Amino acid sequence: MNRRWIGLAAILVVACVAGQAALGDGLRSIGLRVVLPIGKAPFLVGIEATGDLSFGLLTGSFFLSARGETLITASCDLSLAGDAEGSRTFVRLTTGLFYFDRTAFLPSVLFGGGLAVEVPVSSFLAVGAAGEFLYPLAFPVPLVSASGRWLLP
Repeated sequence: MNRRWIGLAAILVVACVAGQAALGDGLRSIGLRVVLPIGKAPFLVGIEATGDLSFGLLTGSFFLSARGETLITASCDLSLAGDAEGSRTFVRLTTGLFYFDRTAFLPSVLFGGGLAVEVPVSSFLAVGAAGEFLYPLAFPVPLVSASGRWLLP
């Protein structure tokens, strides 16, 4: 069962990366993303990179907590509203791996979705926020994160 989920997650990640390479304009931004500790969610800090796609964004994030908990996500953000120079709203589809249990031999696979928003602050800086329901990550509330990004020229 786990091999099937790992295979599906790998196919999704490869498809998003291939789609980004074929349809995208390259790397869009690099930034810092923080998971807000709502409910039982740990406080996680990580790096984030985004790339433009013809229909939205491809986002990859790597998080660590002070206790060594790790979360790696890849998200495909489908554009809902907004324009290239103003705030934009997205439907976010996410997959990834999490390693919160140190006794586990391998990390666990997760998938889910939610909403994301991006607001440019200046020509080189943007802030964003996202709320995602992820399964089987044992969060009783959505995973809520905020990010600050440096937009590449």
